[in-house]
Amino acid sequence: MKTKQVKPLILISCLIAITCISMASSKNISRTIIHPAQTVSNKNGIITLSANLVRDKIVSGSDGIVSLALTMRADTIDNDNALGHGRKMNNVDMVVVLDRSGSMSGKKLNDAKNAALELISRLTGADRFALVTYSDTAQCITALVNVTPSAKRRLNKLISGISAGGGTNLGQGLQTGIDILTSTIKNGNFGRLILVSDGLTNKGITNINALGNMASVSMENGFSISTAGIGTDFNEQLMTSIADHGTGNYYFLENPAAFAAVFNNEFEQTRTAAATFVKVSFDEKNGIKLVDAGGYPIEMKNNTAFFSPGNLKSGETRKLFLRLKVPTDRISTFDISGISLQYHYNDDSYRVSLSNPLKLACVEDLQAAMASIDKETWEHKVLKEDFSRLKEAVAGDIRSGRKEEAVIKIDQYYADQQEINTSVQSDIVTGNLEHDLKQLRDTVVETFTGKPSAVIEKQKRNAKVLQFEGYKERRKN
Repeated sequence: MKTKQVKPLILISCLIAITCISMASSKNISRTIIHPAQTVSNKNGIITLSANLVRDKIVSGSDGIVSLALTMRADTIDNDNALGHGRKMNNVDMVVVLDRSGSMSGKKLNDAKNAALELISRLTGADRFALVTYSDTAQCITALVNVTPSAKRRLNKLISGISAGGGTNLGQGLQTGIDILTSTIKNGNFGRLILVSDGLTNKGITNINALGNMASVSMENGFSISTAGIGTDFNEQLMTSIADHGTGNYYFLENPAAFAAVFNNEFEQTRTAAATFVKVSFDEKNGIKLVDAGGYPIEMKNNTAFFSPGNLKSGETRKLFLRLKVPTDRISTFDISGISLQYHYNDDSYRVSLSNPLKLACVEDLQAAMASIDKETWEHKVLKEDFSRLKEAVAGDIRSGRKEEAVIKIDQYYADQQEINTSVQSDIVTGNLEHDLKQLRDTVVETFTGKPSAVIEKQKRNAKVLQFEGYKERRKN
């Protein structure tokens, strides 16, 4: 009799316990996962500017780093072969600055010359083209000329006669190309300079900061500078810095046959640019600082931070993650405001500012801060921004031979993201940690395995591959 009574009691007790645990878990998950995004936006002209915080609460006494997703969207302006509103495709001033040092001899130089010839074949009489080569010194092969049929024949002959030899005075080549675009009479064309190199700059100006600053004049003079590094012997940090300061693009080409695609892409981007001279500003106030802008260089003027993410094409949407540092020495609420975007469209200037401030609270409760995470935005940030920044950092360690530092960074990344993902429970982030991160760690270990000569070659290549992957991901649409 007693036995028959005990079994039902045990069963009921177990069911009650399971129900309680399930309710508690459900309550906990709802607090940590379900949180709507706090988004503000505004539009002026053809650009819509939007922003939302990855989380709107931060723990007091923490490092104060908060991520903000900034989205820039250009209207789609269709009109067959035009951009619409009576605005035709842009005419282009293309300047190619070509490395012809000794290391470029053979296939590299031949492929670069063929790509330049193909580019010229696509230009019209309203477009202009100039060519600079550099080795020990720079030489202006031709100033900007309208690409008429007769000019094409002359340009083809000049390009075919270029040969390789000497050192790498990249700085003089870059400055010569810049001088062409700044000194030539403006005719309404959109300017683009493409700098090509396959080796380390060993003549003239070699300092990365100096060469980056040299490129920064492009924005105020109405053109962009892009860079293409070939092979594994060039300085990828230098080429990235020049492209970022020049508001252009950086390309890593293991195969020089890809030159044609690069030149054509640069031509198309310039020809179809809708919003130009794009510059984002952030007013630093209430102790809030902009510490990173998706990798773009930040310029300070008074208490305003500026960065230039490049032109926007018709219909293009671009999302960047900004990293802000806020005071966490007291419980407080902050208004994050003063974010604006300036640009030109159809020869007119526009400015669009976020309509309302974003609210951020500094709290004591860690659980409340975790519950304020917007899951979708956080997932996007982890894959687009965080993992890309890790790749770039690991690339630097590989380049410098710091295997253990690279592994430590990877392990710390796992611990930090896993701690958050325990609450957010994102399958996407779990995949990043279990697959992509493991693959990155394996790459580091494999890089430093083998004979010293093989390790050196793997360091150069893998550093460039990882750095380029991180760079592209942070800046892509």
